[in-house]
Amino acid sequence: MEMKSETIKTSIEALLRLQEIDGQLFQLNAEIKNPSPEALDIQTKLDELQKTFKAVDRVFRDVDRDRRGLELRTLTLKDDLKRAESKRRDVRNTKEEFAANKEYEAFQRRAQENEKLLEEKQKIATEKAAARDEKQKAISELEAKLKEIDENKKTRTAELQEEIKKLEAQRAAHISVVDESVFSLYERVQRIRKGNGIALVKGLNCGGCFVAIPPQLRYRLEKMEEIITCPSCSRILYPNDTENTPHSVAS
Repeated sequence: MEMKSETIKTSIEALLRLQEIDGQLFQLNAEIKNPSPEALDIQTKLDELQKTFKAVDRVFRDVDRDRRGLELRTLTLKDDLKRAESKRRDVRNTKEEFAANKEYEAFQRRAQENEKLLEEKQKIATEKAAARDEKQKAISELEAKLKEIDENKKTRTAELQEEIKKLEAQRAAHISVVDESVFSLYERVQRIRKGNGIALVKGLNCGGCFVAIPPQLRYRLEKMEEIITCPSCSRILYPNDTENTPHSVAS
């Protein structure tokens, strides 16, 4: 791609600054798009807590269902005891008295066993309810943190979008001084190489892919009479002695 040396130099210098801006734009857009490490960490903890909460809540519901069943049985047994007590008062002979006492004692024994089971279930239900409430409290705290992070993210995003507007304006200014064909090549390579479309020749190698540049290609590059690209990665190459260029962003 032959053109005037001054046009090449101007385009190269503009592309270097353009690449620096593109790098900043990439970082800013990535920050907008990607959740913060803190948010990811909290979300992971929240997901685990919610799974644990569901398991604890399921156990609590099972235990509480059993507890309520025992409470209903307690009421039934109380009615049975009342009827058995009534029979004991209405016996007419020793045989009936023996049978009534035996029935009453059986209901009494069942009531005592049921009461014991009920106390155990109530204790377990209380423990599971406390564990469930503790998990729910932790979930609420993490959700509050996530909400706070989200609000801060919205504020930060607005700030970043303002920075992006300024950088895009600077980008447009640099694009305006780059030869159209050179810029088209830079854009094409930049998309392939994830933001780096131009590279410094470091010693004998391409600063982008580190492949050795053939001597004849290095000679043509030094003459600055044409745009030279790396035969390996296709990045636009520029020599070490280019003046006033931000070399640190070239690779």
